[in-house]
Amino acid sequence: MKAYMIILLLSMLSYSGLTYSQPIQNSAKDGQFEWIRTARVFLVDAYLPPFVPKLEYDAELLAQTMEDMHANVVRIGTMGKYATIQGIRFSTHPDQGNRDLLKETIAACKPRGIRVVPYISTGHKLAYSMISNDYPEYARQKYPNAPPERRQMFVGEDLATVCWMTPYRQAYWDYVEHVVRDYDIDGMYFDTWWIFNFWGGMKVCYCDGCQKGFLAYSGKKLPYHENEQDYTEEELALIEEYQDWYWEDYIGFIYKLKDMIKSYKDVPIIFNIVNPKKIAKLDPRIIPLNDAVLYERGQTILERAEGVSLALSLGFGVWPYVGVYNQWPRVIYNGYLYQQQILINAMFGAGSIVAQPYAYTAQTENRRYVSDPFRLIETHENDFVGFRNYPFVAVVYGLEGPKQLEQDNWWWPTNSRTASLGAFAGCLYNHIQVSSIHEKVLDDPDLLSKYRVLYLADIMRLNQKQIENVKDFVREGGGLVASFGTSLYDNDMKEQQQFGLEELIHVHPLEHTAELDSLMDWYDCMLGGPDDLYLLANNQNSAKLGQYWENRLVPLWFYKPVRVMPGGTVLMDIVTGDGHNPILPGLVISNYGKGKVIYSASALESLYFGDRPYILGDLIRTMVGLVEPEPAPYTLEAPASLITNLTQKENRWVIHLTNWTGNKFEKDRINEYYLAPVENVRLQIHIPEGKKVSNVSTLVKADFKKKITGQNLEMFFPRIESYQAVEVDFE
Repeated sequence: MKAYMIILLLSMLSYSGLTYSQPIQNSAKDGQFEWIRTARVFLVDAYLPPFVPKLEYDAELLAQTMEDMHANVVRIGTMGKYATIQGIRFSTHPDQGNRDLLKETIAACKPRGIRVVPYISTGHKLAYSMISNDYPEYARQKYPNAPPERRQMFVGEDLATVCWMTPYRQAYWDYVEHVVRDYDIDGMYFDTWWIFNFWGGMKVCYCDGCQKGFLAYSGKKLPYHENEQDYTEEELALIEEYQDWYWEDYIGFIYKLKDMIKSYKDVPIIFNIVNPKKIAKLDPRIIPLNDAVLYERGQTILERAEGVSLALSLGFGVWPYVGVYNQWPRVIYNGYLYQQQILINAMFGAGSIVAQPYAYTAQTENRRYVSDPFRLIETHENDFVGFRNYPFVAVVYGLEGPKQLEQDNWWWPTNSRTASLGAFAGCLYNHIQVSSIHEKVLDDPDLLSKYRVLYLADIMRLNQKQIENVKDFVREGGGLVASFGTSLYDNDMKEQQQFGLEELIHVHPLEHTAELDSLMDWYDCMLGGPDDLYLLANNQNSAKLGQYWENRLVPLWFYKPVRVMPGGTVLMDIVTGDGHNPILPGLVISNYGKGKVIYSASALESLYFGDRPYILGDLIRTMVGLVEPEPAPYTLEAPASLITNLTQKENRWVIHLTNWTGNKFEKDRINEYYLAPVENVRLQIHIPEGKKVSNVSTLVKADFKKKITGQNLEMFFPRIESYQAVEVDFE
């Protein structure tokens, strides 16, 4: 043990302090692991039945069920509460004997053409008996000389936490090497790349590896107090230094781990990012390590579409859960939610991974909600494989800012998250071709230039490189929509005296005078009454907006008081409800190089997300239309519930239309057992210049009418049920 600790300390020191300047894109070449993007996956974790509390797993029965339901990938646990494989330094289930469940799964699935991706338990809790009796040296110590930290999770035995600075690290390395070297696998799925999984308290471990390693690194001892309030500011800073040291060491370890995996097999590395918010917060050094991500949280159809395109903007494949973990893993009573989630995933370019599907082996009555969309994707795989979302409007994914910058009232929060999701919703529900993109795309002019319109909805801070890239994007003909506090804050979220994008948006923040403050105190944009505020088309410039907006009051939301600079034109004023008196600029349009820019002083996207007034959806559509440098690839007359996305590959377009009329209120994780059809759908496709239509067909058999007039292909569908897709070939 003493010799091991010396080796461990030396390896920790070799990793510590490493820095990596890797590109933001992941390591896979585009199309290298294309099967990930169309995968139809069953998730079989070993924390739940049929692996605990009794071992009842039947690999042949699972494979038969997957074949019947048109699934083509299984993500199988090699570790849960216990190891499911042999030959590693982790304990197996008491009932397991000499069984190797990964081998059994491979033997049952591979002859049926089902790919096998092992789940690698990464820093996760393990059975309490394993850590307390078999391998106590792996344990995280919550305080000096502490026993293993005991926690309950799912049925069966309690679990205990582990620490990477113990012999667990080498056992884990050997475990991963054994799996990739000795089994016929198609990928490696790792749990989340995180270091303090399930640690309670101060997120500190007092094992020998942590205490001696940190002392060797910093020359300082880890502080400990029984009561957290007894820590001094200096001690808290020291704990933060310890956590940074731990993370840097871990980054070095997983870079070496990736190299080891790839030395045996060039298989995709997939990890659990949990949800899209964590992609936005992700250490950028993690991105090049992985080829795909898994979203563990289901969320609404809207957030699912947004999260899929966010991952794709970084070059990741993505597997969002279909359904989520629930408290009833032995039964499945899920309806159209599952089907429509699968279709939404597929139409935006993602695979689907069904959570807790083992119950389908015994229950057959609800299989169709998974097997029907899986069969459709399998049948029309040539219309999914290799297709990419058509890049038109790019909405930068925003997160919540500091609490002091968030605006709130009785109903609807206003921040970067609600604004960017509201902008995405405004485009999606109004049938504008839209993608959600990571802010890091703004660092790469080549990636950014693929889009026609950039939408910055309350993206409060941009670095200088991003500002210059946005300028170049617009100068070369791109369109820009920016709103509210976009580019007005520095890295510390401190408000600046001018917008970083002032040269483009042609507005300047107004200084707060007593007169302005009195005006803003008197008039309110949050509650109806004699002091209400609105947006209204400017009399002199209303023609630029179109007749629809003449004399039409539009609800106002939180706003920034600005003045217009030379080169900017006011399209809409902020006006009072009593007399429609203009008090401030509301919507400003400008030219910059070959491109056009619109700035909205109001956080109208957050209001749209909160309340969904159709008039704000109309305004978002109008703003995009005023700055787009070329005609939209399609227009659609249909309810907002018909979710639309255009994908392309070479000379073929596929326009997907998925119906979600069942859940009109978009309640998270709600099941529906009836879908109302959508009727009288009109689709107009703009034929690209220099192209002719050579073929038009649908993926789902249906009656429709079509005609070509000039550069437009017009189609009419009397009725669309749950899903339809139009395939157009050009020559």
